[in-house]
Amino acid sequence: MADVHYGVVQQNGAWTIIGDHLKFGRYRRRSAAIRAARRLGETSSGLAFQLHVQDECGQLRRCESD
Repeated sequence: MADVHYGVVQQNGAWTIIGDHLKFGRYRRRSAAIRAARRLGETSSGLAFQLHVQDECGQLRRCESD
C-alpha cells in the first residue's frame, strides 16, 4: 500500500502545505502548518502518510511524530 506524502514549505513569507496535486493554506508559523498537515493526514483517505518539513536551509526533511 502506498503512503501519502505531505510537505510544509515556506513560499512568499508564509508556510504552505503541499502534496500530490495539492497546495493549500497560508500559515504565519511553521508549527501551525505542521499541526494542520498532521490533521489532514490523519483524516484523509485512511492511508498511511509521511510529513516532510522545509528546514532553515530550504531542504525538505522527514518530520518524526512527537
